Amino acid sequence: MTERQEIEQAITTLEAQQGLVDETVLVTTLAALRKQLVELERSETLPLALKGERKQVTVMFADISGFTAMSEKLDPEEVRSMINACFERLGAVIDQYGGHIDKFIGDEIMALFGAPQAHENDPERALRAALDMMTALETFNDEHAGLIPKRLALHFGINTGLVIAGGIGTRQRQDYSVMGDTVNLAARLEDLSEAGETLVGEDTYRLTAPLFEFEPLKPVALKGKEKPVRVYRLLRAKAAPGRVRGIEGLYSPMVGRERELARVKEILAHFERGRGGVISVMGDAGLGKSRLISELCDELCRQNNQIEWAEGCALSYGESASYLAARDMFRKLLRVAPDASPHEVSRVLRAEVDSLFADQSAEIFPYLAHLLDAPLDEESAQRLKYVEGETLQQRILQAVQSYLAAKAKHGPLVLVWEDLHWGDPSSLGLLEATLPLTRTSPLLLLLIYRPAREGRVWAFHQRVSALLGEEHQIIELAPLTAEESNQLLDNLLESSQLPEKTRRLIISKAEGNPFYVEEVIRSLIDSGALARSETGRGWVATARLDDITIPDTLQGVIMARIDRLDAEAKRILQVASVIGRTFPYRVLARVTGAE
Repeated sequence: MTERQEIEQAITTLEAQQGLVDETVLVTTLAALRKQLVELERSETLPLALKGERKQVTVMFADISGFTAMSEKLDPEEVRSMINACFERLGAVIDQYGGHIDKFIGDEIMALFGAPQAHENDPERALRAALDMMTALETFNDEHAGLIPKRLALHFGINTGLVIAGGIGTRQRQDYSVMGDTVNLAARLEDLSEAGETLVGEDTYRLTAPLFEFEPLKPVALKGKEKPVRVYRLLRAKAAPGRVRGIEGLYSPMVGRERELARVKEILAHFERGRGGVISVMGDAGLGKSRLISELCDELCRQNNQIEWAEGCALSYGESASYLAARDMFRKLLRVAPDASPHEVSRVLRAEVDSLFADQSAEIFPYLAHLLDAPLDEESAQRLKYVEGETLQQRILQAVQSYLAAKAKHGPLVLVWEDLHWGDPSSLGLLEATLPLTRTSPLLLLLIYRPAREGRVWAFHQRVSALLGEEHQIIELAPLTAEESNQLLDNLLESSQLPEKTRRLIISKAEGNPFYVEEVIRSLIDSGALARSETGRGWVATARLDDITIPDTLQGVIMARIDRLDAEAKRILQVASVIGRTFPYRVLARVTGAE
């Protein structure tokens, strides 16, 4: 067994112990093992990475102010110890969001999101990390109030764009890093920012505007830039995030999913007669899983306005947080605002449980409150005081089962579990415990995930099928055909007058992925290659197109898939990309030396 397999096996074994051993020890041990696995993966890919590659990366510069004042009051050894402790706290947040600490420069951190390992949403991860680092530093200040003469403060510069990533240094020693204008601008933005402030560049803003609140600042003139640079101040995460995908102002009816939608409607006939069900919708990123569910929601609500519908979502950076996806689902069921305080969540939960269970509410409320991290009254706290480990886990699951069964008695209940490929083990275990309810209650579970035939969610998928047999309905989405892609293109552009060559370029680049079609169109509109017609109806090409570059909104999706390949497969792919889009296999075999 390789070192990597040993670590992965240890992680799997420990995840199975959640609820059975001390949570603090478990979380700490799992975090250490995952960090060790990440470092091992980086060491495995580093020789290839050192050769250099162009990547879209979000670069963060974070500067800590206040250490100078500390140096005047404390012994140098104490200052060094304090700086390291502070860096340890902030570095943990960067690790949590999948970032890579490139280097420490005095009291400054340079971190990368998207290199060496790319994710689909690296700009978002960088901004969430910045907000959480601010919070972590405030906690650090409070904990060291008697030792720090002046509270430490952070300020950030964050920018997204293409960089050259790879080895930098001498022949004898090279360190992985990134270079390019993107890095320079991030550093300039940090210089411009003040204590407690996060400034971001235009591309970072554009890629995350639906998710965060920003304040646009006056464009600034920077050395080496021909035009003033647009700058935005990050304020906070939006309480109700907008849609990241899709093009504002452009719309198309659903295309190419008629067969899948018809099949779902057949399944729903049982639901309308008071029975439940489990439907898994699988498909790669951008193939329209969420759109299919949205159409289904509209159809159900038209037929029966008594249906209660709630959507919970797993997060790509939350796989190690216990019950994160389940917590999101239950907050949605309670209809509490995304930014509701823990006390407000507790109040709403208490009212809901009292209305459903009356005299038995004391048996249910403490465990649901624990699941939601909501504060407990004294009686409920006493009830939980001596309950821990596996017993606590089982009582949480029993409370969830009782709650959902009672909820479904008041009307049909639909729970949509989005992005379960990122689901944390505790949430998947809780979801699995609710499956038998679909046989006895009008409870419909819609499970949305990607079809990777490995990992945690695939093991979950197999357990669901083993438990439910043919009752587990599986719908796997395939890419659109060329004809369907053309129809989607015509719908979005409100016209079929696009030049044939431009049309072929778009369809070829998108390869049947509806999200890719939308993003290619968005990039052409942004560049001016497509514009509104003189009549205001539809879009027309403004110039001849010989090629289409991949939009930056797709870079993260594509690079995340590439970075998941092993080192040899990635090397062969890079060579293939240089040869061309289509070529004889023997040419690639000869160039790479692979069979």
